[in-house]
Amino acid sequence: MELLSEEIRKNGFIYRLEKRGEKAMIYRQICPEEGDIIGYEVFKIKVDKPKVVFGIQLNEREIFPGNEDFGKWAWSSRYKDRSEQIFERIESGIGEDEQEEKETSDE
Repeated sequence: MELLSEEIRKNGFIYRLEKRGEKAMIYRQICPEEGDIIGYEVFKIKVDKPKVVFGIQLNEREIFPGNEDFGKWAWSSRYKDRSEQIFERIESGIGEDEQEEKETSDE
């Protein structure tokens, strides 16, 4: 299985792996121009099954959340301590039988 890269460029930002657990990951969201940390993205580890796309065989691989995944299995926070709380909730399995947290960012 292919693991997510430690650095991902997406939507004009750089995402760097901050923490990996058995069920979740935290990536720092960085503004490439200034190098400032904008926030943190926390998400459940999701694996895409092997498939063929446009004649190209893709292996089983971890996937980075898309914009539509936030509030479902991915969350964004400006604060490191809040991202750690979300990470720990996912890792411990708290709330898996309940409706997931709907917020996508901190107020």
